[in-house]
Amino acid sequence: MVRFAVTVASQMAAVIPETVPFIEAALTKQPGLLKPGTLSLEFELQNLVFEPFTAAFNSSSTPPSSPGRTSPATLPFLIVIDGLDECEDKEGMETFIDSTLEFFEANPTIPLRFFITTRIEQHIQDRLEVPEVILDNLDNHGSQHDIEIFVEAEFQREAKRNRVIQAYIQQHGNWPTPDHRHQLIGHIRGSFIFASTLLKYILWNKGDGLTPMERLPLALDMNPGLDGLYMQTLARVEHLPHFLGVISTITLTLFELSISELARLLQIKTFEVLHVLMNLQSIIQVPGTDTRGVVTLYHTSLYDFLGTESRSYFTPAKDDAS
Repeated sequence: MVRFAVTVASQMAAVIPETVPFIEAALTKQPGLLKPGTLSLEFELQNLVFEPFTAAFNSSSTPPSSPGRTSPATLPFLIVIDGLDECEDKEGMETFIDSTLEFFEANPTIPLRFFITTRIEQHIQDRLEVPEVILDNLDNHGSQHDIEIFVEAEFQREAKRNRVIQAYIQQHGNWPTPDHRHQLIGHIRGSFIFASTLLKYILWNKGDGLTPMERLPLALDMNPGLDGLYMQTLARVEHLPHFLGVISTITLTLFELSISELARLLQIKTFEVLHVLMNLQSIIQVPGTDTRGVVTLYHTSLYDFLGTESRSYFTPAKDDAS
């Protein structure tokens, strides 16, 4: 969570301009705040987030100057932290929770709220079971209907712009068939992450020479869950030159790289990197240009899959990315 406090502060400053002078004052007083990680997370949160918001709240005795704006003194503001459990810095997560709870204990009427989504791991649950926190268990909130709507919308959208699908429908009728659609919904098992990744594979995987109609039955034969999808997607591409180097470098580097930077690091041609990436677009985000934008994995679960030997068919950490 090296840049966590800085990220929250920058977004807060964009939404609540009244906090900007107080954030700037903190940076002037403590230049180390400009270098995330040099000071404790607790100190960064206190000086970049909590104190600036409190100061802006206390000084907002007059209505905001611009029409339609809300001053910090009128309505509660909401900071959303999505997927807290995906952070690898367990100690940082605990510090964030503890610091936030201490802030609200000292400022119970402050118009600020945190909305946190997370899987409840033990070290998180121990800290959240306090009166200041409202816990809502989503296990009982079914997502089946929402996923059905999502899947139908994605198929309809692609059918409007994909001439291959249009030609198939003209000759064979609706696609997917009701039976295939029902099987697909059952295969997804209520996971939006799996649904999104699986549909990318079916509809947008342009590098395998197959049509969406041919990929659909392949998708239904995959082992349910993301691991099966990742395994089969990567297995179809592992024969390509430089596959292991490209996927290992993306997984292991501490910073994100453009396509050109990947090529320079691996000492290969840009088109050779692209040849691998274009066949993995269902699970890897490929930027539109070689020099701008960075190559990223669509979801952090792929990092976990690639780095866990018991789940993946190879472990990048054991291979030479160069």
